[in-house]
Amino acid sequence: MTMSFTPTIDIPDRNGLICGFRLHPTQKAQALALYAANQRSELPLDPHWLHFNLADTRATHWLNSCTLIPEDARELLLDSDAHIRSENFDNSLALIIGDLFHHFKDDPEDLGVLRLYLDNDRLITGRGHPLKSVDRLRHELFEGMVIGNSLDLFARLIYDIGDSMHMVIKNLNDHVDDAEDQILAGQLHNQGSELGRIRRLLARLRRHLSANRQAMQHALPHIARWSQHDISELRQAVEHMESTIQDLELVQERTRLLQEEIAGRMGEATNRNLYVLSMVTVILLPINLITGIFGMNTGGLPWGEDDPSGFWWVIFFMIIAVITSLTILHRKRIL
Repeated sequence: MTMSFTPTIDIPDRNGLICGFRLHPTQKAQALALYAANQRSELPLDPHWLHFNLADTRATHWLNSCTLIPEDARELLLDSDAHIRSENFDNSLALIIGDLFHHFKDDPEDLGVLRLYLDNDRLITGRGHPLKSVDRLRHELFEGMVIGNSLDLFARLIYDIGDSMHMVIKNLNDHVDDAEDQILAGQLHNQGSELGRIRRLLARLRRHLSANRQAMQHALPHIARWSQHDISELRQAVEHMESTIQDLELVQERTRLLQEEIAGRMGEATNRNLYVLSMVTVILLPINLITGIFGMNTGGLPWGEDDPSGFWWVIFFMIIAVITSLTILHRKRIL
């Protein structure tokens, strides 16, 4: 008989609980509500997941008084320090891991952290702001995904975090493709600033993902030691995160090369303009010399005011000077 399922949105928000699920290896997860504080009898005996809003003081009070979680793990869950890291205990794990805000809009500031505690029976998570991967996992369980234990749920969460960031990187790669097409077409307007924005976001994502990878690599051997479940899916999730970092580094490299291409093309355009100005200056220099000489207010200059042919002689010598300059530049292969 299939277990009945209550949508997560209908779970009463008590003790700052956002959602809770009881896990079963052959049936879809059952939504549950948490009504009171810190007694083992008040939590399901089956594997379960509890997700809290840490901005709610009721959640922090519940977590602080929950004796099922080691004291050091409780401190990490409630600590204001948001540095990504993991702490291993005898039969459990506490972790701070990076995730995207729920309404991520390609902004480097839209990166948050998820705090969690994991053992063989439960996964307890908390966040200060809505996060994309946790909400995605909630939706997957709501849609009927079957996950039988807390470790597999944790592995799915890690996979979703890596996959969410992979989708962002894919979207940024599409933007880089568009920028590359514009650059190759000679349309450089605003492409430099757009690539700069993408590069800054990629740098922030890389720091986030690299810290996630380091924390998971530190945690994996310890989880393998105390876990009662197969950790192959968790290893695959970490490998997926590593491949996401590799894809990110490729996009970073493409972005850097395109910025260099823009700088090179702009440098060529500047040099070309300077070359034209230099040639005009060289060609006009003899003319300026002639006009300067005949513009001097001294006596003894040929073709004075009484000679009506003086103007045309000056024009003739100017033309000769220009032709001579062009001939010299051509023979020197400068022009």
